[in-house]
Amino acid sequence: MAADWFRSSAWDALAQKNFERRLARARPDNRPQYIRIKALALAASGQDVAAGVLFERVVREYANSLSCPASLEQLADMARKQHDLPKAEETYRRLLTQWPDLNATTGMAEVSLAEVLLDRRSEPRAGEALALLESAMGRGGALQLNANLFRWHIALIRAAEAIGDRETVKRAAATALRLADRGPQFARHPTVGLVAADPKTLSWLRDHLE
Repeated sequence: MAADWFRSSAWDALAQKNFERRLARARPDNRPQYIRIKALALAASGQDVAAGVLFERVVREYANSLSCPASLEQLADMARKQHDLPKAEETYRRLLTQWPDLNATTGMAEVSLAEVLLDRRSEPRAGEALALLESAMGRGGALQLNANLFRWHIALIRAAEAIGDRETVKRAAATALRLADRGPQFARHPTVGLVAADPKTLSWLRDHLE
């Protein structure tokens, strides 16, 4: 189908040629969205290098579009997945600086950056991680979903543990376990916001109650 030209995961030489041809015919305002959607399709099929090139293209060529912050977040997430924590940190910071309202993103960049700082394991960064988590809570929005709020509490436990705040650790662990036990958040959309905690994480949380 013609509509699939920017949604398929095909990216051989012919597919690239056809994509560029159709992109040139598209309305200029729609082009960054088409590039980003194509990048998402490539990323979903494991073609991370090609996806990264397209996300970078959106950021470079369409810096004023709403596809730009979304692409920055994807680039940061990809860097984190590839264990390139310095690049992930730099990109999340760029996103928060250039698009502080986080419009058109998941709204979780502050939490993501806090997690990266904690992964880099240095106490001063734990303090900054706590500040980022506080800012994210003040923002609200994405944290209305139980899955995101659960993730926030996991990061809070890690940050509080790093600075020796046992009371916060225990309180956050108890809250996270309650969130994990709530089941579906929305009757008509049972998977939206659902906390999918694995047994190892649940055991880790219970250990932090002691």
